Amino acid sequence: MIDRRDFLKIAGAVIPSWGLIPIASAQSSLYAGKVLINVHASGGIDASSWADPRETDPTMNNYAAARTPAVVAGNIRAAPMGNNAVFFQRYFQNMLVLNGVNSETNSHDDGTRAHATGMLAMNYPNLSELFASVHGKNLPMPWLNAGGMSTSVGLAPAAPMPDGNSFRTLLSPNSASATNDFMKAGDVQKVLAARTERVKAQAASNMVPRAQLVNAQFDAASNSRALLARVSDFLPATFDNAAHVGLVAAQAGITSTLQFSSGGFDGHGQLANSYAQSLPRLTDLVDYIITKAGTMGIANRIFIRIYSEFGRTPLNNGNGKDHHSVGTQILMEATPPAWGNRVFGASGPRHQQVKVDPATGAVDAVNGKVMAPRHVHAAMRKYLGIQTSDPKFQLNVPATENFDIFNPASKTGYPNL
Repeated sequence: MIDRRDFLKIAGAVIPSWGLIPIASAQSSLYAGKVLINVHASGGIDASSWADPRETDPTMNNYAAARTPAVVAGNIRAAPMGNNAVFFQRYFQNMLVLNGVNSETNSHDDGTRAHATGMLAMNYPNLSELFASVHGKNLPMPWLNAGGMSTSVGLAPAAPMPDGNSFRTLLSPNSASATNDFMKAGDVQKVLAARTERVKAQAASNMVPRAQLVNAQFDAASNSRALLARVSDFLPATFDNAAHVGLVAAQAGITSTLQFSSGGFDGHGQLANSYAQSLPRLTDLVDYIITKAGTMGIANRIFIRIYSEFGRTPLNNGNGKDHHSVGTQILMEATPPAWGNRVFGASGPRHQQVKVDPATGAVDAVNGKVMAPRHVHAAMRKYLGIQTSDPKFQLNVPATENFDIFNPASKTGYPNL
C-alpha cells in the first residue's frame, strides 16, 4: 500500500482533467452504470487446473493419475483442485468460460499486455482505461488499480487503490482526526466561497488561452472534489480489504472500473502444491467481490473478467508446467446473465490450439479461426459499449473473425475430452 502523502499526490494528478479530455464535458453526477472489474491471474494459469480439465491423462495433472473426476457444474467442467468445486458450483450460471485463447506469446510481459489491451503491440489502451475513458472520464477516480498492468496511453490514468484510511482522508482532507479538523468548518466555507468568486471573475475576464485552460482545469478539479465529498454517505465503519474500498468507490459513483491481481500461477515446479494456495486466493477474491456487491446493492452492475497472460504445458520432470500460449479466461456478471453457463472455444487434448467457428463456437478445423486476445476484446468492447473510432486504438478484427461469444446459443463445450 502507498502512504497518504503519495496517494494524495497521485490522486491530485488524476482529479483535474487530462490533456486529451475536453474540459467542458466535466461530469457533475455520480456514475451508476456497469462496473468493469478485471482480475489478473498472474503467472500464467494452467487451463487444466482451472476450467479446461484433463482428467484421464496423468501427464497433464496429478489428479488424473489419482483418477479424481473433474468438477461438473451445469455445462461447465473444472479441475478438482483448490476451491474450484465450491466456486464453480456456486457461480456456473454467472460465467462464460473461454477455452483455447491463444496469447500468441509465451512471455509474461507480452502476454500480460496482450490480454490487458487485446494486442501484442504496445500503445493500445488497457481495457480498464478504455472503459474509464468512455464511462467515467471525468469522475474523480475513474480507474482504480490494485494490481495488473497499469500503463496508460493518456486516456484515463489509473489511480492506485488506496487503503481504507487513505480513502477516508482523501474524502475529508480537512479532518486531522475523527474528532478534530485542521481548520474551523466556518473558515473553510469562507475560503471556498472566496475561491469560487475568484474563479467566476477570472472566467468572465479577457484571459489569454493558457490562463483560460488553467482556470477551467481548476474548476473541473473543484467539481471532482464536490463529488468526492458526497461519497462520505457511503463509507462503512471499517473496510474489509482493498476490494471493499474499490466496491465502495463504485457504489458511491466516483469510479467505473477496478483492477486486481492474484498471483502464484507461475508453477514451473510442484504445481499442485503451489496451486493449492493460489487457486483459493483467486476464487475467494472473486467470491468476495460478488458476495459483497450483493450486500451493497450493486450486484446488477458488476462485470468481471478473470484472465492470465498465457496457459501451461503438460507436467515436466519436476511436476510443474512450463509456458504455453493457449489458455483459458472467464467472463462473469454478479447477476446471472443470459449468456452464462456456457463454454466457448476449445483446446486439444494437450491444449493444442483448435479452430472454431466464430459465429457458433463449433470446432471447425478447416474454416474455423483461432481465438486470440484481440477477438475477445473486440467482443467485450461491443458488449460494454466502449468501441472506439480512434484509428490508433483499433483492433482491426475482420468481420469474418467477430467471435459471437455473448450469444447464448453459441457454445463449444468440451469436444476433446
